[in-house]
Amino acid sequence: MANPYHPPPLETATDPIHSTADLGQRWRALMGELGFGERLLRFVFVGPDRRLLKVLHDMPVPDRPTPRIVDDLFGMLRAVLDEIGPDVTVALLLSRPGTGGISGRDRRWATLLDRGAARFDVPIHPIFRANDESLVLVEPEGAARASAV
Repeated sequence: MANPYHPPPLETATDPIHSTADLGQRWRALMGELGFGERLLRFVFVGPDRRLLKVLHDMPVPDRPTPRIVDDLFGMLRAVLDEIGPDVTVALLLSRPGTGGISGRDRRWATLLDRGAARFDVPIHPIFRANDESLVLVEPEGAARASAV
């Protein structure tokens, strides 16, 4: 029997992030109970104190990743990071309806996001995916660079 999903309390979402496991727990706290009606790319800024800033951004995305969407996103993120200063990073989570393990599309999204972040010099954390039953790390194919955690 699989372990039921129990998110941590929401108030733990802004605890400091010192590892990839910590980041997964912060995402679990933010997402709460799982179940999604649409595919969204969610992102949040992580401050110099290694805590999530309190604004979660949701961006509807298509089923199939496209370079244009990724370039538009990272162009905007680069401009924001240039304004708010150094030592701020970005955490990304792809949420979608459905069950099962990491799909080929999940991996393609993570790969395209990783490469886009490298191209625009946007420091990102490891990428996570949430569906209706789990929230997991998605390793991009041939990661373009080391993550911010």
